Amino acid sequence: MARERHGGRPHATHGRDRWRPPASARAYAPPAAAGRPTGAPPPPARRPKTSWALRATRYGLPGAIVIAGIVAMCFATTAAVVGGASLIGAGLATALISWLYRVGVAGDAARDEEEYARSYFERFGRWPDERARPPSR
Repeated sequence: MARERHGGRPHATHGRDRWRPPASARAYAPPAAAGRPTGAPPPPARRPKTSWALRATRYGLPGAIVIAGIVAMCFATTAAVVGGASLIGAGLATALISWLYRVGVAGDAARDEEEYARSYFERFGRWPDERARPPSR
């Protein structure tokens, strides 16, 4: 009976089908709204693939500095050993700064995802990753 009243759609408590518009409206839905409930905020942007230039800066530059320090230490003079140790320290510091920056940016992305989940919860009364479950008795 509920299916007849709602144009063939199941009742709102029957899981994922409650988010789908009727078949006549689905054909006219804009591509950006496909797969999202009507009125839901857009999901957070996904992280793009890392370019080769960024990888070279992130890993290649500190690696090259450390290798230069090792090569400098091979000359076995006092100044070369001290200079080589300084270069190794600078390379490791560069790698650490790069890692700390990435950790900070990842924290921002986690906050954006949490904000999206909270706005979704306010709108639909459940977290976005939950599946519809029968009510507990």
